[in-house]
Amino acid sequence: MYILEKVGLSVEILESLSYKTELGVSMKRTLRHFDKKEILKDIRNARQWYNRKDILYKLPVDLRIKSIGSAAIKFDRYPNSTFSRVFNDILGFRSICSNYEEVLLLETEDKIRVVDMSKGKANDDGYRGVHVYYQKDNYHYPIEIQFNTYYDRQFNDWMHNHFYKRGYDDETGAVLRKLYEDGKIKSANEFEEVLADVLFNCKKI
Repeated sequence: MYILEKVGLSVEILESLSYKTELGVSMKRTLRHFDKKEILKDIRNARQWYNRKDILYKLPVDLRIKSIGSAAIKFDRYPNSTFSRVFNDILGFRSICSNYEEVLLLETEDKIRVVDMSKGKANDDGYRGVHVYYQKDNYHYPIEIQFNTYYDRQFNDWMHNHFYKRGYDDETGAVLRKLYEDGKIKSANEFEEVLADVLFNCKKI
């Protein structure tokens, strides 16, 4: 658990920030068993509860509370997935780590699930990182902690600002990642220039 305490979190803090659903149903069930309006109402209540937690804004780590709009989109996109997998990041933290090995040690801890994307996703889009999910039990919302090395965070931020929300395909992201690793992209401006070149060449093909 050292890495959590190192970034200003702990199991005790995560437990105190765990919101219990008012739906009275296990989050292991798929979304098809839930009414969309009831879920969004529950998430709205969770957001209000988080915003009342003073400790949340005293923590030395970046945080984000997911919007209702984003939650609604996720509900429609993943009807066959479980509640806890779809809404595992209503409350999320983000931190830099020196390496991923110390984060992966959390895999053996109770109530924690680790998703290793340090070498890429199954459908590689260029993103690199390790995501950690703490869930008190199946009636509490999971909490997400995203870990990235500085090297990966830099590229991920460029992707977030110029790539992900524009609907480009995963293969283009993987190409950009390879160019980044080869030293061809060293700044945000270079990222935009290379992205334009890659997209132009794709159109020619």
